[in-house]
Order: sequence, then structure tokens, then C-alpha cells
Amino acid sequence: MDNDLLTIDEVAKLLKVYKSHVFRLMKNGKLFVLRRSRRYTRIPRNDLMAFIQRYREETTLAKEVQK
Repeated sequence: MDNDLLTIDEVAKLLKVYKSHVFRLMKNGKLFVLRRSRRYTRIPRNDLMAFIQRYREETTLAKEVQK
């Protein structure tokens, strides 16, 4: 499914980072989050994939500027 909703744990595992880093991305507005309550927080898979794509583009651009 393209519209799966992922938990914080699942996102952290996919990105291979700590949960605290996922929370920081959420707080800084870099990662879109759905919240129904304090304990129910989900990230749509499509939004996670868009975040990854933006990160790749930013990283590629930064490498080109350094050259």
C-alpha cells in the first residue's frame, strides 16, 4: 500500500536512525505527521518517501556546490 501509516519506530528503522532523530525531524517540520492524540502519531509512507527524495536532492546539490 502506498498510503500506509507508519509508527515512529518503523520510520526510525527505515531511516536507520534513533527515534529521537525522527522526533527532531517532526518538530522542525521536515517530516509531515498525523496526530490523533498524544499517543497516536503516524507518518504517511508517501510523505516519508518524499522526505527521502528531498534529502537526496539536497545532498546531491551540496556535493556539486563543494566541487
